[in-house]
Amino acid sequence: MRCNFLNYFHLEFKISIIFGTIILVFYLTKFVLHGKIKIIKVDTYKMFNTQISNLFILCKCVSLFEKPYFCNYKFNNLQQTSNQGKTIMQQNFEALSSHKTTLEQAINANKTREFYAHWPEAPSGKIYGETANSDGQADFQAKLNKPFEGLLQLGANGTVGEESSPFGFPLGITYPSFSVETLVNNATTAQIEWRKLSVENRALILIECLERAAKHFFEIGYATMHTCGQGFVMAFQASGPHAFDRALEAIAMGVTCLEGFNSSVEWTKPMGRISVTLHKKFFAVPKGINCTIGCSTFPLWNSLPGMFASLITGNVTIAKTHPKVTLPMAIFVASCQKTLADLGLNPHVIQIATDSSASPITFELAEHQSVKLIDYTGSSAIGTKLETIAANNNKTIFTEKVGVNCAVIESVENLDVVLDNLAFGMTLYSGQMCTAPQNFFIPKNGVIENGTLIPLEEVARRFSEKIDALVFNEKIGPGTLGALQNENTLKRIESAQTLDAKTLRSSEEVNQPGFERSRTVSPLLLQLKPTQSDIYESEWFGPIGFIIPVDNFEKAIEIITDSASKHGSLSTSVYTTDVSKQALAEEAIIYAGAPVAFNFTGPIWVNQSAAFSDFHGTGANPAGSAAFADMSFVCNRYNVIGSRIKVG
Repeated sequence: MRCNFLNYFHLEFKISIIFGTIILVFYLTKFVLHGKIKIIKVDTYKMFNTQISNLFILCKCVSLFEKPYFCNYKFNNLQQTSNQGKTIMQQNFEALSSHKTTLEQAINANKTREFYAHWPEAPSGKIYGETANSDGQADFQAKLNKPFEGLLQLGANGTVGEESSPFGFPLGITYPSFSVETLVNNATTAQIEWRKLSVENRALILIECLERAAKHFFEIGYATMHTCGQGFVMAFQASGPHAFDRALEAIAMGVTCLEGFNSSVEWTKPMGRISVTLHKKFFAVPKGINCTIGCSTFPLWNSLPGMFASLITGNVTIAKTHPKVTLPMAIFVASCQKTLADLGLNPHVIQIATDSSASPITFELAEHQSVKLIDYTGSSAIGTKLETIAANNNKTIFTEKVGVNCAVIESVENLDVVLDNLAFGMTLYSGQMCTAPQNFFIPKNGVIENGTLIPLEEVARRFSEKIDALVFNEKIGPGTLGALQNENTLKRIESAQTLDAKTLRSSEEVNQPGFERSRTVSPLLLQLKPTQSDIYESEWFGPIGFIIPVDNFEKAIEIITDSASKHGSLSTSVYTTDVSKQALAEEAIIYAGAPVAFNFTGPIWVNQSAAFSDFHGTGANPAGSAAFADMSFVCNRYNVIGSRIKVG
């Protein structure tokens, strides 16, 4: 028998009193009858807490309550006073004051847009501890083939689990599942408390959540590697330091927006011989429950910005994971819930929503009347449906959908270093990045290299060779490629190889040392005609690239801007040594709603998007409606509502 309490805080208190009293009377009677004590002096507070502990033991024995319930007693004691006259919550917040420096640095970085990274991106033992890697790998392996433990959510109604590593083995982990109503009820209760906290206190709590979760960077890295298919270094960075920096960026932007004006004022209007005075208060009212719908390739990097932009603005969040990529988010949410509980807060401020491919809950959750904010990353088909749901039900939605990313190579100083850069950008994580370049427009006469014209055929050949050199590099090739997260990507490559196109480089299986059954293949490079826009103006997600000859640079820019306007884009690369052409391209592409990068070479790639500096996405083209983390990404999660009182 299991009890699912919707308003468990109040019921917990009442049941605790009843059972505590019964147990207390039982033991006192027993002691008196046996003559063990003649006079009883009871410290009421200590005795009550002792009986609560007994209650938990009793409940555990008879299995009346679910395990997470035993962690929640402290939430009723937020106003309990210590010997120093301070509440437990006040003491907890004071202990977080060290995070104020971090918050100030993040706010300043958002303003200046200069380089800033709070968490180092290198998975180095010198930074994170000599045993951090082995400990994280052991923690990951310890979770395989058993139920996931650590979540403090109430009301589980079953289990789900269907994860399998793209490197060739099943994870065998099961997770508690929750009905939409349970998730919403838990969130509704938690928000009452959460929205009352000051902006600064929310910020410090959220930074504490991130700092404690950062201790799991290596475990999350292996979890990401074996659910998404990223090489370990990339998995560590993308789901660890880079994702956490994006979360901190959202927190800082939220503080900037929410503290951008006074929350109260004595407002006096002169009216000739008289004046009128009003006391005005302004409330930043959170819109409600946030549902962040995660993707299968970057489960934390794409989710944390929306989750933390919602949390800092007083909303609570539910992280709806992809059924085949749950573990990274589960580890993160479990850590955050424990942090919240340790601070005396309701852990349901942050929840995880799990489901199965056979019984998805995404749309049911998004359609629920209490869910007011939706963040989504994934296919345009689902994203467009969610946008329709939001528009028809007065919800606010932030999306990142399909985009077609283009590059044009017109003139360069050194063609080899340019092709090295583009080959890496196309090969990294087998092209399974929303910012990976797909279409490469090259003048049909060739590329000018330091005054010399290099024919198109030679450019294409050298590009193919650069891909080969990277793929077959035994040290960095397999880790750069990673593995294909979804079997559908492999089918897409097979389909692309049947296109009416010139094959410049075929795709073949690539060996992953230590993982014989890994789903890893090399990039496919094809050459199309400019008239085959029906092919190259669609996103071919994965390691698939097209070289498209064009009449000239201006024609390439025309095609790229038209594609961005109609189909969306999340990155654009332009290579030209002509300053006037660079200016032409910049204006055309920016006003088509797409970002642009010029002449990238060396260890900086168009795929990358740096927190505190780059705005990922623009919200200005069909690839998505949001950019994190600009001000609209935060401000649209609350409304400012005023209260006025006449003075005198």
